[in-house]
Amino acid sequence: MKNETTEIDLLELLFFIKKKSKSIILSMAVALILAIIFLWVEKDKVDINYEVKINSDAPSMIINCDTDFDCKSNFIESIIKDNSDRFTIQPDERTKVINLIWRGTVSEKPVADAAIKAIYQKISAWYIQDYQAYKRIIDDNKNNEMNGTELYTKIAFITKLDYSKEKDFIFLSKGEVSKKYKAGICIMLSLMLGFVLSAFYHLTKRSIVEYNEKKIFKKSQIG
Repeated sequence: MKNETTEIDLLELLFFIKKKSKSIILSMAVALILAIIFLWVEKDKVDINYEVKINSDAPSMIINCDTDFDCKSNFIESIIKDNSDRFTIQPDERTKVINLIWRGTVSEKPVADAAIKAIYQKISAWYIQDYQAYKRIIDDNKNNEMNGTELYTKIAFITKLDYSKEKDFIFLSKGEVSKKYKAGICIMLSLMLGFVLSAFYHLTKRSIVEYNEKKIFKKSQIG
C-alpha cells in the first residue's frame, strides 16, 4: 500500500512539473543565456599548468626527508613561494609531481613563462648552495669528533658527486594552456540549475497554497 502511495505521489509530482513545463523551460533558457554571457566575458581566462619533477635530491632532502615526497616538495614549494605568489601549488604524491597553476589571461603566458624561468634558476641555485654547504661540513670535519659518525657518512656519500656541475636538478614542463571554465560543463550546470530552481519554486509555492487551503478548511470546520 505504501509503495502504491509513493508511486501515486511521484506521478502526481511529474504531472505537476509537466503542467509547469513552459515556466521551467523559460527558466532554463534564462540560465543558459546567463551562462553564455558569463563564458563570453571570461573567454580569455585560462589556467597555465606547469609540472615540476625532482630529478636529484639535495643533501638537505636526503638527510631530513629520506623517501618522504611531501617533505621534499616542501623545499621546492618554499622557494616558489619566496619568488612568486601567482602560482597555485598542488603536490601529487602518487605521480611524484608538483603541479603549478597560473590563473590569468592568454596574454599573460609570457609573464608566467618568465616567472617559471626565474623560479627554475632559484631552485638550481639553492641546490648548488645546499651541496656546497654540506661539502664545507665534510671539509671542516675530517679530523674531529664528527668523522666516523653516521651523519658524516651520509654527507660524505651525498657530496661525492659534484652538484655544482649538475644542470637538471628538476624537470620543468612547458606551460600547458587550458580554459579556466569548460563551456560544456558550464552550460550543463546552468540548465540543471535553471530546472531545479524553477521546479523548487513551483513546488514550494504549491505547498504553501495547499497549506493555506487546509488551514482555512480547518477553521471553517471549527466554525
